[in-house]
Amino acid sequence: MSVRPLTDEEGPVQLDALMFGEPERLSPYLLPGKEPALIDPGPATSFSQVIETLDMLGIESLSAIVLTHIHLDHAGGVGLLARRYPDCQVLIHERVAGLLSEPEPLVQSVESVWGDRTDALFGRPVPVAGDRVHPLSDGDRLTFGRFELEAVWTPGHTRAHMAFLEHTTGSLFCGDAIGVQLPGSPVLRPSTPPSDFSTETALASMERLAGLDAERVLLPHFGPARQRAGELLELARKTLLEWHEAFLRVREAADDELELERLMNAAVEGGLERVGPATRRGFEQVNPVWLNLAGLRDEAERMSSRS
Repeated sequence: MSVRPLTDEEGPVQLDALMFGEPERLSPYLLPGKEPALIDPGPATSFSQVIETLDMLGIESLSAIVLTHIHLDHAGGVGLLARRYPDCQVLIHERVAGLLSEPEPLVQSVESVWGDRTDALFGRPVPVAGDRVHPLSDGDRLTFGRFELEAVWTPGHTRAHMAFLEHTTGSLFCGDAIGVQLPGSPVLRPSTPPSDFSTETALASMERLAGLDAERVLLPHFGPARQRAGELLELARKTLLEWHEAFLRVREAADDELELERLMNAAVEGGLERVGPATRRGFEQVNPVWLNLAGLRDEAERMSSRS
């Protein structure tokens, strides 16, 4: 169990969902107080860990569960939490709000990528009653006690992605709009999954986030960023461009899909990332090269079909 207050004052609290049974893989964030809210609770497989932690903190009810996006590693446990806290509301981008009440198309999409590993890794999402789901639009303001969240539409990782700027503390909850940074390493790995990743819109979202008055960036994978907000966002932009350029280069050289994956892994290990074995293992659990490659390949095929 891991709980980390992020300031000396009563600011956000970082939890550890022990995603995939491992520490430091996914971090939900709690906004404590009289109207507590939880940001990105994690997959259904992490439900028991999250509930245990909230119980330890004395949280008897939640005002809201706020979701940056619909992917199962962030939102898969929301239906179980909604059952546990029957008075809480669930907030998510308007484009995908209906998938919380009827999640089967989402599950099918995930299974098309992760195959028979889906249930073991993420579990099965439980539907949320439609009257408890509140769709969010860009610029919406959410108040939970002393905390004020501003919803910022940040497509790229997926079209229906939101980041949230908390104005009281200057905390930016960025979801997967920037990438993945694991503890102990300054390296940032882009997150470019199928099926609707877009390099162009991801870069535009990073530019928009860089223009916000954020004091710090709180990553779901995992914890407070090592760099200040401006430095981190420049690193995110630079790293995504490097990955995209490497993909285009190896795609040109590869004879088939197996060769493409081999060459992309070689490019990552040969220079795109300089990390030790433990950090690389963590990246491959949370955000594997093959998953990023699949998203970049999908994007390239969409672009080709339009030309």
